[in-house]
Amino acid sequence: MSHEPTRKRKGTGKVTLADVAKYAGVGSMTVSRALRTPDAVSEKLREKIEEAVRTLGYIPNKAAGALASGQSDTVIALLPSGMEFIAAAFLPSFQRYLNKAGYQLILGYFDGEPGQEHTLLSALMAHHPAAVLLYGCQQSMQTHQLLSNAQVPVLKLGEYNVDTRYPTIGVDHFAIGKGATTHLIEHGYDQIGFIGAGSQLSMLQQQLQGWQSALLKHYYTPDHSHTTHERPSAEFGREGLAKLLLRQASLNALVCSHAEIALGVLFECQRRVLKVPEQMAIICLEDAPILAHTYPPIASAIIDYHAMGKSAAKLLCQHLNQQTEAMTSHEIHFSIKGRASSHARVF
Repeated sequence: MSHEPTRKRKGTGKVTLADVAKYAGVGSMTVSRALRTPDAVSEKLREKIEEAVRTLGYIPNKAAGALASGQSDTVIALLPSGMEFIAAAFLPSFQRYLNKAGYQLILGYFDGEPGQEHTLLSALMAHHPAAVLLYGCQQSMQTHQLLSNAQVPVLKLGEYNVDTRYPTIGVDHFAIGKGATTHLIEHGYDQIGFIGAGSQLSMLQQQLQGWQSALLKHYYTPDHSHTTHERPSAEFGREGLAKLLLRQASLNALVCSHAEIALGVLFECQRRVLKVPEQMAIICLEDAPILAHTYPPIASAIIDYHAMGKSAAKLLCQHLNQQTEAMTSHEIHFSIKGRASSHARVF
């Protein structure tokens, strides 16, 4: 079968829907129907149109289609950083479920600043998403207004019931901070510090408050903390341990918000020839895989991020497919995994 040279949209060089229709020998409305709802056309016709799409390299205009039909197959996920283990660990199961349900995921990363979040979200909303996912971030009033005007479903992920403006699927980070600190206290540690990154974010604030609560409950003073607005890093962990030891030489345990920080603390202990856990116990509030393979292995909070991502995607899809009238909040449980870095203190 021979075809005339493909006509491209003047001035853009892009293949048009009309080009695909002409190549396949059908009408433009038929191509549009086949791409939007494949089951609405015969298998033979669908294969012919798919061949034309592949051959010509046609890229459907999703935004235009969403405007025309009033429907969208795009979900936007806005994350404070692509570098953090917590922010990325849920993505595989989240995206896999969305894709099976016929939705596509668009990711946006910002540095945790509400102003940057609003600017990024404003640009991404041009895709006319079916829903928006927000991960562990504090939204500005401008962001809330933007989402309200867009009238799209919004789901928050990462923190449980910190902000009741939107339904949430997440973990109680206050309980994580308190649980990890209590674990150290129960193993005989009484001079426990805290090193954390992202201090402008509510997630870190909740963890810090949990640490303070556990210490106060056992009549210890929560005086030894070191935090930053910056991203977590091993260098910050090393620096934090050094500064806290200058303030309190008898410090014997540390709670670390991120895996990078916990690794930095371990490296600094090794550099100073401080035995872990005999002279300095370490526990981390996230469980990156590498923590189980250090020497000694680092104790951590265990969170089922796979379940978190799948639950979030399922909840969104059920709501978008009108199987539920409203989304509800769900808590993801955690456990404390004691490893060699938090073994009982020897007196």
